[in-house]
Amino acid sequence: METAHFNAATYRLIPSRFPPVSVYEGLVANDRIDDLVKVENLTNPRLRSEPRLLEIFGDPNTPQLQNWNLAPFKYINPEGSRFFGPMRPALELADDPQTALAVAVRRRELFLSRTKEGPRDLDMRMFKTPVDGRFVDLQHLPPDMERSAKLEIGKTVPNDLDGVLFSPIERPTAKCVAVINKNALGKTIQTEHYRFRWDGERISSIYAFNNKGEEIVPEELSGPEKVLAA
Repeated sequence: METAHFNAATYRLIPSRFPPVSVYEGLVANDRIDDLVKVENLTNPRLRSEPRLLEIFGDPNTPQLQNWNLAPFKYINPEGSRFFGPMRPALELADDPQTALAVAVRRRELFLSRTKEGPRDLDMRMFKTPVDGRFVDLQHLPPDMERSAKLEIGKTVPNDLDGVLFSPIERPTAKCVAVINKNALGKTIQTEHYRFRWDGERISSIYAFNNKGEEIVPEELSGPEKVLAA
């Protein structure tokens, strides 16, 4: 099994509220939100694990205690990921922002089509995370390989490695990494905010909340050419 050392900045997007809004806002009286949050925190697996992790790492600012780095390994995805089943959590990251956008567009389209959402705007934020570790190099595999075959390969990845490198079907000329060891993650920071416009069938346009306020055509993200403004 061929392995490679990967040490680079990586990118991903998650749904965002901009500016942030409490999850309970509008559902309960404002003067009871803090009490409700305290009750919810009693059963929050991420928060319950923090004292133990703090004993291990010592520094409360360590990347392993960042919610953005810890949550993907605490909140199990019942569908698993490309190469790993649900009981082996993996955080998938792209090696450049364009690829991260291409992946995020496809994932949002799948989710919104499943739930039959009507036209709407979806705000997203991009994270930048350094990754440093040893990975199984699967970039030679065809990106459109059946997922069942990918899962069989994932079962052979040793626990002492940090995950796999692969070429994503959303942008085959690019590189992604699936991290199974959170200790391979550096400190995550927030970068650009984006707005995805869902027309009821697909993400038809993307707006970037940056200095240039650029409009992005989603179909152009998947090609080898760079389409994001520098």
